[in-house]
Amino acid sequence: MKVLLISNAFPNSAEPVRGIFTYQIVKALQKMCDVEVVAPLPWVPPFLKKKSLLRYPHANVPAKERIGDIKVYHPRYLVIPKIFGFMHAVFMYFPLLKLVRRLVQNNKVDLINAHWIFPDGVAATWVANKLNKPIILTGLGCDINYYPSLLFRKQQIKMALNLANLITVKGNGLKQKILDMGIQEHKVTVIPNGLDLRHFKIMDKNEARLRLGIKGIGPFLLTVGSLDQVKGNQFLLEAINQMACHREGLPHLLLVGEGPLKEDLLFQAQRYGIADRIKFVGKRPYDEIPLWMNAADVFCLPSIREGRPNVLLEALACGTPAVGSDVGSVPEIIHDRNGRVAKVADPKSLRRQLLTCLKQRWDREAIRKTVGSFTWDDCAELYIRAYQQAVSESFWPNARCQAIDSQSKNGTGMVRV
Repeated sequence: MKVLLISNAFPNSAEPVRGIFTYQIVKALQKMCDVEVVAPLPWVPPFLKKKSLLRYPHANVPAKERIGDIKVYHPRYLVIPKIFGFMHAVFMYFPLLKLVRRLVQNNKVDLINAHWIFPDGVAATWVANKLNKPIILTGLGCDINYYPSLLFRKQQIKMALNLANLITVKGNGLKQKILDMGIQEHKVTVIPNGLDLRHFKIMDKNEARLRLGIKGIGPFLLTVGSLDQVKGNQFLLEAINQMACHREGLPHLLLVGEGPLKEDLLFQAQRYGIADRIKFVGKRPYDEIPLWMNAADVFCLPSIREGRPNVLLEALACGTPAVGSDVGSVPEIIHDRNGRVAKVADPKSLRRQLLTCLKQRWDREAIRKTVGSFTWDDCAELYIRAYQQAVSESFWPNARCQAIDSQSKNGTGMVRV
């Protein structure tokens, strides 16, 4: 079986940890089918390439490259920041169609699987409709939790979900969101991400800190991810400030990652007078992340939106208790045996749950057991089953007929909404 996986959430030569979870899926799928990746990237005007590599690190990524042993194509599409976001699927459609049509002509493609519903999934659905190929859409998080709340995107997303042969999501919370949009339940399947338990394992905490050069007396909190509004680190700093005000013991905070909110977070820490307790680590190699997770006393994920965050499972696999916001599938993962769930965007609740976790004596092996043993190969096997169902002659020709008949099509293959 030849599968074309389309997703902007995939590593490239300039951003090696971008969408690393999608890379892990493809790596496992390669053992079971022939798969190539199309990872669309925003077009960057030539005058910005030299001046703004920090803001646009993907600017000089080639049109075709190999990430590991995976062939990856990068069609460019127009992005107008902060405005016309609802048009991004249209902007992506034309370069995507040109590339995919060529790939279909040169190599038999049995199925398209788009990870990230908007704009990737919407554009990919139009392409599949134009080229008469079955398509599976995979929802990851904000593309289901947030984008459907935006009027013009909601129309496109709902149309794509109706046209898709099958839909996969990472957790039950995302499945319910899709069902609430009126999508038939038999089309929606939960396929959680896998976990590399050989990579994310328990290590000696002091040895991990020594190898990372972490000095000082703990406790140490850790968060890993983009420094942006969605990840909620502003609430985490406020929670730590409240600890200082209540003289409840002041932990160190290690922030692994980069993002647009970094300067604001630094200013916030200085304003609170806790800057000496906050360490901005920056981006770190994927292979180094288990060390940081083992070095921490508590892992924290204060996001305001999430899907089924793999980073949370990875921290728990390292035997580190976690505090996460009550969003997405986080409450499905965290319970009293491995951490605490805090209210969303609520520093007081976050402070209380962090203090509870810091005071409790944890059995690290017991925490690790709570994540189960679902590997990336297990994950890939479920995708293969979905692929086989979608391409079966008895299934796919009828899967979209009702949705297509209810829409009027134009010459591009896009369905008017």
